[in-house]
Amino acid sequence: MLRSMRLTGRRTTAVDAVLAVLVFVVTASGATDRLVSWLPAWSVFPMAAVQAGCVLFRRRAPLAVLAVTSALGAFMIATGVPGLSATGAAICAVYAVAVYGPGDPADPATPDGAGRSARSGALACLVATFAVALAGLAPTARSHAGGAVPWPSLTLGLGLALAWVSGYAVRTRRAYVAQLEERARRLEREEGERAARAVAEERLRIARELHDVVGHSISLITVQAEAAGRTARTRPEDVPAYLATISAVSREALAEMRRVLAVLRPQQHEDLEPQPGLDTLPELVAKVEAAGLPVRLDVEPQSLPPGVGLAVYRIVQEALTNTLKHAGPAAASVTVARSGGMVRVCVADDGRGPQGAPGPDAHGLLGLRERVAVYDGTLHAGPRQGGGFELRATLRVTEEGT
Repeated sequence: MLRSMRLTGRRTTAVDAVLAVLVFVVTASGATDRLVSWLPAWSVFPMAAVQAGCVLFRRRAPLAVLAVTSALGAFMIATGVPGLSATGAAICAVYAVAVYGPGDPADPATPDGAGRSARSGALACLVATFAVALAGLAPTARSHAGGAVPWPSLTLGLGLALAWVSGYAVRTRRAYVAQLEERARRLEREEGERAARAVAEERLRIARELHDVVGHSISLITVQAEAAGRTARTRPEDVPAYLATISAVSREALAEMRRVLAVLRPQQHEDLEPQPGLDTLPELVAKVEAAGLPVRLDVEPQSLPPGVGLAVYRIVQEALTNTLKHAGPAAASVTVARSGGMVRVCVADDGRGPQGAPGPDAHGLLGLRERVAVYDGTLHAGPRQGGGFELRATLRVTEEGT
């Protein structure tokens, strides 16, 4: 980038140098046979040098350059120098004012920059044109014809006006291109931010799925393994049943893991099982009861969108898993009912509940709150009046599921 800026600076300097040489040649080559008597012919050369020197600074101080070149050009016209030779530098200065003058049309911080530039440039062009026209009306001017219409002066003024229009067109075009480039860069940044947010949301979704699947299954396996260990000596005939439950839960957890990981491999078109929902709640309750927790299930028959049904299943799964882990000897109840455009879930138990505040690694409730928030719902979890623990969730059902 720095190298590109250096090359651009060298290129503009070279262009200004070539333009200054051309201005010097055009100004110095003007005829001097009709100069005023008190001005020697050789004086054209130093004036041409001043004009050419001013052109070198047209980008950095366009208004100052216009003031000097227009004043000197008017003086040269009034003393007998041809109009084109005298106004070459002024034409370059008018163009520079239009292109490089004050105000930046592409700067969003100065929305009226283009208007200020147009007014200042137009005023400078008008002043320069007026000065040149007055100089052309002087009796000693070469273009003085004494007619009713000063055509030479009008021609020079038209040339200055055309220079302003051309310069302002270039300035507007550059500002338009700069705005398009800035808009493209902004859209690219926004697209990158959207992609990053999408990746973060997908990671959170996968993390919730993994927690729900692995956490529930591991909890069941832990409970069954501890029960098998306790009964291995006293009732060894019950151990195979516990091991069979561990094996079944392990296979189901593996299947759930494969279903979650399949999302990360869209190129593999495998026949996936349907996502769990209200229809699979009895199976979930049966596994929990097999782990030693009696559950009363009360589900109102209803049709829910797949996403809402999955959210309800995960809420019940997490609540029953927590009951298994924390409630001790207890019984639980699960209620799922429809109320207008909302579906309400309640999971309660009569155990001792969790002891103390949740630890920093307790991601279950956080994941449930995120799930519920997707469907514009609410979730409340806490001690139950009369003992035990209760989790209540409300999710909004879209028209698709009604």
